[in-house]
Amino acid sequence: MKSNLRGLISCVIIFFSLVIYSQKRALYVDNFANILGSETKENKLLEFAKAKEKDELILYDLHKVNRRFPLGDATKNGLLANFISKAKTKYNIKSISASGETANFFIKAIHPYNVSRTKKEEQFDVYNLEYEYWNERQSLDGGYYCETYLKRASLPCNRENSFNYFVNSLFVMKELAKDDNLDVKIEAYVGRYTRKEIDSISHHVDRLLIHDYVTQPEYSFLYVKDRLNYLDAIHSHIDVSILFSAENNFMGKWLRTHDFKKAEEIFFKELEKKEIALENHLNFAGFTYYNYSYFKKSLELNKN
Repeated sequence: MKSNLRGLISCVIIFFSLVIYSQKRALYVDNFANILGSETKENKLLEFAKAKEKDELILYDLHKVNRRFPLGDATKNGLLANFISKAKTKYNIKSISASGETANFFIKAIHPYNVSRTKKEEQFDVYNLEYEYWNERQSLDGGYYCETYLKRASLPCNRENSFNYFVNSLFVMKELAKDDNLDVKIEAYVGRYTRKEIDSISHHVDRLLIHDYVTQPEYSFLYVKDRLNYLDAIHSHIDVSILFSAENNFMGKWLRTHDFKKAEEIFFKELEKKEIALENHLNFAGFTYYNYSYFKKSLELNKN
């Protein structure tokens, strides 16, 4: 009996070791417009990402980059192409994701950039949509999404229209990704959603980044449990990445005294303990971290 128990414990330890070390990890890169073009800043970012075992970089600020270097112009977008190529070929970054708020940005800037570069190592691998339709304040009159997007599209400002705007962007991005010369995945950042909403979203994405904004990883599974159950209920087969924030009001302080991999381990232990069905039914594809500046600062302050 003791031998069997020891064997079971060993299997559990091996299982969690395999889970943690096989995880894909993505990192949001803030302030990218001020990093691009500075060899020192680029290399610091890439060295950090490699050291912290990040497989994907999700680039913010591309609208600012586009203003300086029109991304659809192959004679002017070389700085970005060189950065992406360096990340993949010299720093073992598996994929680079372009983040934007609407389909229009992908139509006018990101997709033209990809089409303009003929080498796979210079292209974006992922189109990432970040538009918080669930933030009702921003979708109502006076809110950012209302004033910037909904009114310009002649849509009344409310959550329903904001959600429809979000899904339409995903639909367009998915159509762009069908270009025969490209192999592009679609991912979206999501916070609060209903079962009906996630059913609609899941038809247009390859991966969801589900925000798990807690201060302690012990609560990370419970915080997303209901939303994961919505995915399970619709029998979704899309990849799921759990999104942790390194901001001080979320997990930033915890990361100053703990290894970030411990947070991943805790999440899966809680998942295994409480919801084996979810573990078997959903395609967990690792973790995403928000963002480079906060994450780096927290780890620099880590005394362990």
